[in-house]
Amino acid sequence: MTTPQVTLTTTPLDHSATAVAMSGELDLYAVAHIESTLAHLTRGAERELVLDLADVTFCDSSGVALLLRTHRRCAAAGVRLSLCRIQRFPARVIRALGVDRAVPCSFA
Repeated sequence: MTTPQVTLTTTPLDHSATAVAMSGELDLYAVAHIESTLAHLTRGAERELVLDLADVTFCDSSGVALLLRTHRRCAAAGVRLSLCRIQRFPARVIRALGVDRAVPCSFA
């Protein structure tokens, strides 16, 4: 069995925000391995969770679905989710599927 092609690195930004740097490919296989970690981070976040996608090289529809599920979990917990530094290829998918209309996004 191969390892997932995405990694998560968590950094507290201040007393109310947490940043999660993602790197690699956000695809079906990776989603299966990181969803529980993101759900846990959502529950532990105080006010804001920032997903830094600067090093995400690929995102398919399962990755987009994960981002939207994370957004719903955050909203239910009263946590603001934002996506930042989204690179060219993942940005195409995120824009085409309308994620940027539901979740605050900043593009590289």
